[in-house]
Formats: sequence, structure tokens, C-alpha cells
Amino acid sequence: MTSHRAMLDLYTWYTPNGKKVPILLAELGWSYDLHLVNLGANDQKKPAYLAINPNGKIPALVDTEGANAELVVVFESGAILQYLANKAGKFLPKEEPGRSEVLSWLYWQVGGPGPFFGQMMAFGRQEPRDEGAFEKFFGESKRLVGVLDARLRDRQWIAGEYSIADIASYPWFAAAADLHPQVLEGADAVRKWMTRMEGRPAVQTGMSFGK
Repeated sequence: MTSHRAMLDLYTWYTPNGKKVPILLAELGWSYDLHLVNLGANDQKKPAYLAINPNGKIPALVDTEGANAELVVVFESGAILQYLANKAGKFLPKEEPGRSEVLSWLYWQVGGPGPFFGQMMAFGRQEPRDEGAFEKFFGESKRLVGVLDARLRDRQWIAGEYSIADIASYPWFAAAADLHPQVLEGADAVRKWMTRMEGRPAVQTGMSFGK
């Protein structure tokens, strides 16, 4: 991808969480070795992968040239984005208050749209569908969309400059828009932000990684 040899091993799959790190790596122009963890085949529960990520989820990252030339293993998408942004010195401010602003929105995504959109989509495809459960998660997802829409009404990017907060959020909002577009009804600022995200070549590369 570039002359920079990041010596990174990325373990991931084609889910919204799995697309975050490929987007950031594409933005950085860093090469990496891709290891697909097939969730349908339960690869994430096999001993070799659990040795990397004891939680048995994706993604996970192994950096063979970490600080002090030591091997560094990172799991959980938010932690990986923060680690790589720190390593690169990009997409996460070094100074306050900008740094805390980006991290607040990064972990808002990890604790909010990630799990709630995920449950909305899971119950949405359930047959027969548990309407009560679906409506519960749809309602909270709609509220979270409103939170981001209010945030984006006077800015192009979530935390001022383009950052890992945008990278973390976009794959989940793209998935929600595809499967349950009604959850974005009225969220014009979010839709404009998604259009800006879609226009970034690195986002396009990361969203279609491995293909």
C-alpha cells in the first residue's frame, strides 16, 4: 500500500466492527497481513485465536514492532483504533480538550450504536420476530441517531477534525441504513455526514477490505 511497513497482523471479519480497523489502516496507508476470522465457522472460539483475544470476538491486532521493539497485542475495536492513532500521531489529537472529545465519541459508539444497532438488526431478521424486543432496540437506536444528528448539525465531522470517532461510527450507521433505513428518518445531518464518509477513498477501501 505504501513504503511504510507497519508489520501488523489484523484478525477480523466482514461485520461493522470488523471494518473499522481496515478503514483506519487505509487512511494511514499502512500495509498489514489480513487474517480472516470466519464467525460462521466459529473461528473466533478456536484455541489459536483465543490465545490472541481471550474474549473470542473480532477484531484483534498484533503489532510485531510495538514500543521498545516488543510485540503488542490489542483487542476490542475502540482500543485498536486508539492504539493505531497514537502510533501514527494522526486522527486523535495529542492535546486536550480535543483528545478527550474524540475519545468520548469513540466510546459513545462502542457503548451505544454498536450494541444497540447490532441487537436491532439481530431481532429484525429473527423469524418469527419478537416485536417487543425489536421495538425496544429500534427505539434506542433511533434515539442514538438523534444524538449524532444533533451533533453534526453545525460541523462536518463528529469531533471537529476527521478522526477515529468518525471511523468507528460509520460502518454501523452504514449497516443500519442498509437494513433499517427508517431508523435514519429525519436525520439529515447524519445522512450528509455519511455521504462525506462514503466519498473518502480510504473509507471505500476499508469497507470492502479483503475483496
